[in-house]
Amino acid sequence: MMVRSLLCQLSQQSIKIPASLDALFSSYESGQRQPSTRALMDALESMMQDLPQIYIVLDALDECAQRIELMEMVKMTVKWKVQNLHLLVTSRREREIENSLEGCVDLQNSICLQSKVVDKDIQHYVRQRLLDDKALSKWGTDIALRQEIETALMEGSKGMCVFPDQFLDVRY
Repeated sequence: MMVRSLLCQLSQQSIKIPASLDALFSSYESGQRQPSTRALMDALESMMQDLPQIYIVLDALDECAQRIELMEMVKMTVKWKVQNLHLLVTSRREREIENSLEGCVDLQNSICLQSKVVDKDIQHYVRQRLLDDKALSKWGTDIALRQEIETALMEGSKGMCVFPDQFLDVRY
């Protein structure tokens, strides 16, 4: 799904249908048969060569159900050494993912955000929402309950925070 999504998104950046995508479509009976992952990856590599700059963000690798396949695709993409590709991947710290990326990510390009670093930011955000959000105001007067909610969210976040739409440029 990731490769198909990237192909779709990158093809939308082109004025005409990229030759590699057109060839892929034609070679699989005009879309009547599904291409292999390898064929999709080959088309992706070819398409990347034709674009001036490519920025790809893969968020939450640790949450992927097909993690082994995903990590193989990420490693393959890095090995292509496409000069115009900028790739950002995020994940919770897991040994399996670190091991997979070990040979293709330079340590100076790896940033580890330990939960203690971001816990205060998350705590501040949760506390403010509990105080300011009208839908949550019913808990505003019960200090013990508010503290229990705050603690549960903090312990469950493990250093991860999803920012609300107001902080992101979200377009649907």
